[in-house]
Amino acid sequence: MRVGRAPWVVAGVVLLVAAAILVDPDVGLGFQPAFLPTFFTLVIASDVLTCLVLVEHYRNGGDVRVLALSWAYLWSAIVVTVHSAVFPGVWAATGLLGAVPSSAPWLWTAWHVGLPVLLGLALAPWPTRLERRLVDTTRRRRVLVLSWAVVAGAAALVCLRCTLWADSLPVIIVDGDYSVLTRTYGPWVAAANALALAAATAGVLRRRTPGLERWALVALLASACDTSLVLLAHSRFTTGWYGARLMAVTAALVVLMSMLLAVARLHRQVAGHADRVAEQNLALREAQQTRDHVLAVVSHDLRSPLTALQGYQQLLADGELGDLPEDARDLARRSAAISRRLSLMTEDLLAITGTQGQVSLVPVDLALPEQLREVAQGFPGLDLRAQCPPGLRVRADPLRLQQVLVNLVGNAQKYGAEPVELTASPDPAGGPGAVRITVGDAGAGVPPRFVPRLFEPYARAEGTGVHGTGLGLSVVRDLVERHGGSVTYEPARRLFVVRLPGAPDATQAVASPETSSATAST
Repeated sequence: MRVGRAPWVVAGVVLLVAAAILVDPDVGLGFQPAFLPTFFTLVIASDVLTCLVLVEHYRNGGDVRVLALSWAYLWSAIVVTVHSAVFPGVWAATGLLGAVPSSAPWLWTAWHVGLPVLLGLALAPWPTRLERRLVDTTRRRRVLVLSWAVVAGAAALVCLRCTLWADSLPVIIVDGDYSVLTRTYGPWVAAANALALAAATAGVLRRRTPGLERWALVALLASACDTSLVLLAHSRFTTGWYGARLMAVTAALVVLMSMLLAVARLHRQVAGHADRVAEQNLALREAQQTRDHVLAVVSHDLRSPLTALQGYQQLLADGELGDLPEDARDLARRSAAISRRLSLMTEDLLAITGTQGQVSLVPVDLALPEQLREVAQGFPGLDLRAQCPPGLRVRADPLRLQQVLVNLVGNAQKYGAEPVELTASPDPAGGPGAVRITVGDAGAGVPPRFVPRLFEPYARAEGTGVHGTGLGLSVVRDLVERHGGSVTYEPARRLFVVRLPGAPDATQAVASPETSSATAST
């Protein structure tokens, strides 16, 4: 059976059962001591659970009509609880709470008028302006609290009127016969149910909303059948009276059961999605392992030829293979610097493919001006302005420091604009011997929305028009942190800032940057 047709099938069954009972509703079945406590407990528990589930549904973004449905079940839970207390033979022979014989039928009347009216109100067509006002998410909590307070307060007043203040109520039952209720008030109760059912049916058919609203309409139909069976049975403990209780249980359970079934369907769907996601994750992990293996093999195999190439280029630059013109030596030096950049790229790949834990650091005492000059030589044709006070030193692994600086300068070259400024200075805030290295350019800087993900592996800002792997900055962060330092980005100044521990035992002859900074421009 299709899910969308199920409410209409259940509605048809309800009508058929009610019609069968109405064939002879006055057959006496006698008093069954266990029936009423079981009946009231089932209805009250169902109403309370339905209220709670509906409210939670509304709080999690459900439609305002879900909240309106909860009003009906809140009313029912309160009135039925008091109704069970005053009904003779349930908890006491003559009832509790100072009830009179007419208290129970009056509470039944309040139950079978309030529940259908509130259900009809929840399902009926609403004025567009009112619906928009209630849909406002900023007022969700306020609407919930105020509406529940009004409904609960009204139900409490009705219960007080039918118990503590019941002496002045008209007598509508005599020795178990409530014909007075049927003749005098029955038409009004039936009319309220009929109007509520008509309004709700019009609203549900107009909106064509599947699911919860249709099941609520079935609950309203069952409540109307309950009312009809009681009014036509005229007295208690007959086939009509017991049949009405069956309809009341249906009205209490049908919405709750529909929501539980919906939750079960969602659980199956989520479980199916989770299985598919798990399969996709497994495939992605296998693909990532394959990629990392290929990158590691290729990067490792590139090391040897690149090292040999750098050696030959250095021999050419130093004139060891014979005298060469100065311009040829300069080209050899430049090509050697480019080869060093390629070597550092292979180190990036090795660092990012899961071998980070095996990256060894051999910190030594380094002269920063020479390190910055070596970086500048690797970017021929780039307007790179390196500034560092003479004598400034740092304790770091030379290869890894070059890897950090080349990545930052290369990032500025790809995504920024010339000139690129590479500056080193003492960092008093970092302690004795600490240094601060900054890399900036004349470009627009990192997009603000991308800054939080700047140092994540494979993260790349969209819309730059530049191809890349998104690995460089994550490698920078890892290597700097392994040195005991930190790297950050300052959006206001468009600067990458690296802080490294210095050489505390070394004497740093630091001159003023304005008077004795070494500037290299290539």
